Amino acid sequence: MINIRKLKTVKSNFPIMIAEKAIAKNTCINFVKEIQKSKAFDDMIMGGRSRINKGSQNFKNFINDSKNADQLYRQFNNFNFYKTIEKIFKKKFKDSSWSSVYKANTFQKERFTPKKKYNSSELKKILGKKHKKPTVNLDIDFSVSKGGYRLRPHRDDITRQYNFLIYLNDIPKSNGGSLTVYKKKVDKKIRKSFRRFPKKSELKIVKEFTPKTGSVIFFQSTPNSYHGVKRFVEHNGQKRYFIYGSYAFNGPIV
Repeated sequence: MINIRKLKTVKSNFPIMIAEKAIAKNTCINFVKEIQKSKAFDDMIMGGRSRINKGSQNFKNFINDSKNADQLYRQFNNFNFYKTIEKIFKKKFKDSSWSSVYKANTFQKERFTPKKKYNSSELKKILGKKHKKPTVNLDIDFSVSKGGYRLRPHRDDITRQYNFLIYLNDIPKSNGGSLTVYKKKVDKKIRKSFRRFPKKSELKIVKEFTPKTGSVIFFQSTPNSYHGVKRFVEHNGQKRYFIYGSYAFNGPIV
């Protein structure tokens, strides 16, 4: 379903790849219709993003009712596909500043990361002893955002390895909602650290990605992979539809 052969690298301070028209326009239209028909969502976060999350009954119902969702889920929830993505990252970013020490030897299809927010210390206590035998799993959700949705600059939690976004409809740049990539400013007054939620004054914008139908973005989660979403302004009832996912370890990635 997703044509990963179209993935091209993007100049950034951490590994990012993007592919335009990587998924057929008609498929995206059908996804939007199916999300619109969904009778229930699992939560609403970030000022207006409603999600159908892997692991919930809503997710199971959605997959059962949607051939497109089932096909996409099967493609991504697969060890061979994960290894293909990993191989592409290693090949295209062999000179990257960051690489993980551990290699996953098992793929857990049914596992998912709890949506409760944990800080790094809590995650280490919960998962820290398990990373000696690393396993990896897919986390994924089908989302729709209304006006007011935004995501403050951050890096993802310490268990995630690769993240992806699939945009299902066009959003005019003037409406906001763009994925924004940041890097730390070069300033002697700012201590060189990689806090999960740095102050915005410590960052500068590197790149912005405006949602386009069928576009797919992959990026590696590293200590400096700061990103966010600019506030989305809804015009004439137009929502922002997308699919978000990540490959996550069963313990902190070293």
